[in-house]
Amino acid sequence: MNILSKNELDALRKQHGCRYSIADLTPTVCHLFGVPEPAESGGMVIPEVADQADKLMDGEGKTERAVLFCADAMGEAQRQHFPEVFAQIEKIAGFRIQSAAVMPSVTPVCYGSIFSGAAPAVHGIQKYEKPVLQVETLFDVFPKAGKRVAIVCCNGCSIDMIFRKRQVDYYSFHSLREGELTGADQKAFEQTLELIRKDEYDLIVCYMTNYDHQMHLHGPYSAEAAEQARLAAERFEGLKEEMDRSWKQFNRALVFVPDHGGHNTDETHGGHGSDLPDDMIVNHYYRISEKQG
Repeated sequence: MNILSKNELDALRKQHGCRYSIADLTPTVCHLFGVPEPAESGGMVIPEVADQADKLMDGEGKTERAVLFCADAMGEAQRQHFPEVFAQIEKIAGFRIQSAAVMPSVTPVCYGSIFSGAAPAVHGIQKYEKPVLQVETLFDVFPKAGKRVAIVCCNGCSIDMIFRKRQVDYYSFHSLREGELTGADQKAFEQTLELIRKDEYDLIVCYMTNYDHQMHLHGPYSAEAAEQARLAAERFEGLKEEMDRSWKQFNRALVFVPDHGGHNTDETHGGHGSDLPDDMIVNHYYRISEKQG
């Protein structure tokens, strides 16, 4: 475990009253699959999730397939304002793990920590920029362990850019119209369903950006943002249903993985990047399912 990462992540957990960090996602997923953690990880394995997996898999079986659904900017503040939406997500998942984001609470910094397990000072992205990460990530250790990985997202987003130069497959989609991201999100979702059906990958990351986009344009609780929150829950359920159909013979995990939250910056716009609780407290939702038959 990287001590510098651990100390920074621990301080943020304590500051925001959270037991966990968003950086705990990668150590937990690595544990589920029996894959070594990235070298610079300072996160921890979430015991509730690990214990449930051990219980369902008789303490011996490992997770064989997983989808990580990365819905940008859907934090605890969003859960409070859209309770029906997040109740649906939690019902599907079973586990809600409240976690502290990292600073600054912007997408490349946060997903850099989520998928490396490392604090920003260690993984190297400490502002809104999109360089290729140089530290070891989930997308390095999984291929080294012989796992097939796909990243499915909109073209040019943080997830599309900062995890390049790995032995994974990249599916990047342009929007249907300039400035409109709904089409890219829909194509990424549909591609993920197809990849599940074809069973070509052990781990798939599916990214959804348009809640964040609408939050910035219209405010985090606007009608436009609310529609994207509803779509996120609908897509999460769609992924669950396809996984249960096409991957029923595998031990599997589905995780709802936001990076940060967001807040009103004025009457009609939203933003994030601060250490306000609205930006910093998020929930990751885990669904662990044992194979059937």
